[in-house]
Amino acid sequence: MKLNILFVDDDKNILAGFRTMMHAMRKEWKCHYSLSTTEALQLVDEVSFDVVVTDMRMPGMDGSDFLKEVEKKQSGAVRIILSGYSDMQAQLKSTRSAHQFLSKPCSSETVINTIRRVTALREILTSSNLRRVVSGLDSLPSIPELILQIRTELEKPDPDIIKVGRLVEQDAGTSATILKVVNSTFFGFYKKITSPSRAVVYLGTQVLKGLVFGVRLLKEIDVGNLKGYSVDKLWDHCLQVGYFARTIAVCESNDREFIDCCFVSGLLHDIGKLVFLTNVDSMYRGVLDAVNEFGGPVVDQEERLLGATHAEVGAYLLGLWGFSEEVVRSVYSHHSFNNCSESLTPSLVVHVADCLQHELGVVESNYTFSEMEHGCLEKLGLLDRLEVWKEECIRCMEEGNERS
Repeated sequence: MKLNILFVDDDKNILAGFRTMMHAMRKEWKCHYSLSTTEALQLVDEVSFDVVVTDMRMPGMDGSDFLKEVEKKQSGAVRIILSGYSDMQAQLKSTRSAHQFLSKPCSSETVINTIRRVTALREILTSSNLRRVVSGLDSLPSIPELILQIRTELEKPDPDIIKVGRLVEQDAGTSATILKVVNSTFFGFYKKITSPSRAVVYLGTQVLKGLVFGVRLLKEIDVGNLKGYSVDKLWDHCLQVGYFARTIAVCESNDREFIDCCFVSGLLHDIGKLVFLTNVDSMYRGVLDAVNEFGGPVVDQEERLLGATHAEVGAYLLGLWGFSEEVVRSVYSHHSFNNCSESLTPSLVVHVADCLQHELGVVESNYTFSEMEHGCLEKLGLLDRLEVWKEECIRCMEEGNERS
């Protein structure tokens, strides 16, 4: 079945350009085009769309308000803003209604690849009902404001890293977390870093993006609804899995991109839990109660009661928010690693790191965790490396405890 894609722009030339771009996709996608939001909303009433791409600056109703209406009518549609409008406040206005932003001018390859990626996420989250819930969450900004500003700067041909650092400094919680991470033994910097601006330079853009995401999501959680559940412990677990994943990656590779991907994937591996917890009264309280009564793994109770796990939801949202395919895949498979490639991947690293953290961390109950998949390690000839990774993680934990 073909996907239905809607393009909305009041510029006839741009809309004609979209028609030309999408001609090659005519066998896979049925594309619709509209010169006004009024006409587009009529189409939304008549056709079920998989993706809606709209310009930001239009007469009558701007792209942000238009996507709000789309969300009300079709919450499962992926919503994308495409704009060359430079007014940051206008873009920030749309953070709750758009999943992704694309900047004009935008190549056909970028548009097509973006649509391919976000629609492929449907294979990750198979429950259409829950997919609609996730896509339409009111309690989470699709892209936190701070990240949007940081990304806007980083996407420039010559980004101002000092400016990025100053943006980070605007948020005390984010700054504190970034400084905590950059000064941890897991990163191995010998000189203490006291400035968020310097920390940004050392950590790199992908790690920074992951940290900002995690901190901002934590702020959305109402701890008053979470009796018996510690969000702080969950975040500490996420940080440590990120550290473990980085430690394992450093043992096996000198590739900075691979190492950073492992850290970010580990850091965000439980992001789906944070999403669920922001809606604890409506969807997650029953899962927490079932885990307290019957034990884990938590993914079993999530699957039974919600029809999807935090791994699936987390991967789906990170994909919508524009994280790399490798990060999305790593988050998706961190509980059950069944797809073994021909080499060590961030997905396998994060799975191992998560299992090791549960094994080595302090457990205060009889909670049951998912078991490590040893088959892939054996197939890759890495089973004997497991003990080395474990020893390195223990060493880093001990050094970290001595510092604290």
